[in-house]
Amino acid sequence: MTGTIQNTLPPKKTKIFLLYNPKGVVDKDIYLCAKGSNFHTEVAAIESSVSPEGHTLEKLDLLNVAVRIAQFKPDLVLTINGGGLDNDGLFSSFCAALSIPLVLWYVDEPFLIPEWGIRFIPETTIGCTFDRYYEKRLKGWGMYRVFTLPLGTNPERLLSGLPADQQKMQDTPTLSFVGSLEYKKIQYLLKNIARLWRSMPPNMVSVLEKAIEQYRKMPVADAEEVIAACAGAMGVGYRFPDGVVKQMVLSFLDREASFRQRREIIEGLKPLGISVFGEPFWEKVVGKPFYKGRVDYYSPEIVRLYRSSRINLNISKYQLKTTVNQRVFDCPLCDGFLISDYREEISNYFEIDKSMVVYYDLEDLMGKITYYLDHQKEAIRIIEEGKGTVLDRHTYGHRLEEMSNRVNKLREDGSFKRNCEEALKGSMPASLPAFLGTVRQEISNQHSDSPVSLDVPVLDAIGPIERFIHG
Repeated sequence: MTGTIQNTLPPKKTKIFLLYNPKGVVDKDIYLCAKGSNFHTEVAAIESSVSPEGHTLEKLDLLNVAVRIAQFKPDLVLTINGGGLDNDGLFSSFCAALSIPLVLWYVDEPFLIPEWGIRFIPETTIGCTFDRYYEKRLKGWGMYRVFTLPLGTNPERLLSGLPADQQKMQDTPTLSFVGSLEYKKIQYLLKNIARLWRSMPPNMVSVLEKAIEQYRKMPVADAEEVIAACAGAMGVGYRFPDGVVKQMVLSFLDREASFRQRREIIEGLKPLGISVFGEPFWEKVVGKPFYKGRVDYYSPEIVRLYRSSRINLNISKYQLKTTVNQRVFDCPLCDGFLISDYREEISNYFEIDKSMVVYYDLEDLMGKITYYLDHQKEAIRIIEEGKGTVLDRHTYGHRLEEMSNRVNKLREDGSFKRNCEEALKGSMPASLPAFLGTVRQEISNQHSDSPVSLDVPVLDAIGPIERFIHG
């Protein structure tokens, strides 16, 4: 018998160490997909809480996490929106010391607070943004390894939410919208802006009101530039007292614009019998006949709602400059028909009017709602095309595969390790040498009966580190 012996070994799984916030909506689906069969993943959960002032706090035992990473030897460390990174940059420096790529995947608008310090080393960090609009911002932070990685969906979770009998909701909505107004967040921002910006000019409220109007007319514009232009036109001079207040103002502008957009569209659709699902404040905004209560995103209830509604509606927030939210991928997967507001990148994910329907304004939306209510067979065809497209290209598994492919090429290049060495020479935190020594000592203590191999110098040890991180 002659022939060649072929290598039938399965491809090497990418090893991912994920800093994971259990309370994060997108974090959960990324976590579930990362724990799938295509990856070898370890996870460190970030504890989050709210201070008496309403600020979000994160807590992570950095020493414990560092020891686990050193033993696991991952191909990459992944954090969502920079969660879990300390203000001193100690964790990012630790990753650089071990030549492990630190990947920051921003699934919301990325921002920096200068007073909190730089949490990452730009030269050794890979920046992923859900919207290509923000690539320029990440590069402005000094990152030069930046690429767009859009949102996706988790088919295992959503498809498991479809009962075997494909049961629909008891009260089938004709037209439904699921989403938030973020009323509590807006009130939190207003309260803290007033408390922290003592020197706010008297006419600044009028400037912000004008800026909201202009921002809604120019959704792809930069919010900070819109405020500056409106202030200049109104002859109002101002200066933010610090980065915290500045980010609060920008966040308020974006959220308030989104609040008004959603409220106005829903109001316009009342004659068609819109059903709204979300936070209780919706009832005050749209009235009791139209508010139908909360829907848990992580329960089978959301699957049944998408599938039962003859038409589902998507109204994107303004932070989505060119891309789409996860609903655009979730809904077809649940056998639901969706009409989404237009975003430039949507045509890169779907074929318009074949696998996804879009609208450009309220008049266009009302016309398409009427049309597809009368053409259900065409709507079903679009659902099937959309579902196939999502399963083929737009799951979080696909996103993680793209990420791992890019990181693996980077590691093979050899330049990344040199970048780590060079960066540490110029920006190493004073506490890093001692921290590395402590990590090594901890591992040695765990394996006292066998030698330990860790490619960091043996340095003076310090005690366990646990610190709070503002988020």
